[in-house]
Amino acid sequence: MRHVHAYAWFGRRADFDREAERRPDHPSFAAVETPPMRVVDWLRKPPGLVRGTFTEPGEAVDWLTERVREQAVESQPPLAVRRAYALSTLGWGGDVSWGYHTGGTGFLSLALISCPNRAEPALPCPAPPPDRGGDQSPSSARRALRVRRAP
Repeated sequence: MRHVHAYAWFGRRADFDREAERRPDHPSFAAVETPPMRVVDWLRKPPGLVRGTFTEPGEAVDWLTERVREQAVESQPPLAVRRAYALSTLGWGGDVSWGYHTGGTGFLSLALISCPNRAEPALPCPAPPPDRGGDQSPSSARRALRVRRAP
């Protein structure tokens, strides 16, 4: 069954800029939580980094939108436009990745990764959807990103 995994990272831009460890062939790739260079490589990260699993694209995009609103970051293009694009992209099995400078040295990275993934269909699923036939409950999805402001 096609589904979507949600990922979120908030940290210092300097950590985000350390690109070597964001590549799967780097020895510390799995140990660091910074987003991978290619969005599909989120599926290679430990399952504990999955912030939510959704079978409905609309609920996945709602999760994404809530994270942006929680952080009160300015969205360009406007959030409504980004939402529409994200829904369209997930509809054909693509991935969505949003990034925001949050002021100071902070950076917020959000991603919705389709699974199985069109770019690498052989990658194993890190967190299959619940057997109860529905999406992750909104209450557990909301716990996804509790962040502190970066210095």
